[in-house]
Amino acid sequence: MSQTIDLTLDGLSCGHCVKRVKESLEQRPDVELADVTVTEAHVTGTASADALIETIKQAGYARR
Repeated sequence: MSQTIDLTLDGLSCGHCVKRVKESLEQRPDVELADVTVTEAHVTGTASADALIETIKQAGYARR
């Protein structure tokens, strides 16, 4: 069952950063939609918060 997870982000400063995180999240098969700004990510799907945080870290950014 899908859920929306809201995360506060740290280290994003431009549109390129936002695009990179959004694309990284949306490449996951358990993510349906990722709405990302420089300060927040709202992710809908079946992924756990821990899995999403790990994906954000692998993209080179952090969760606040």
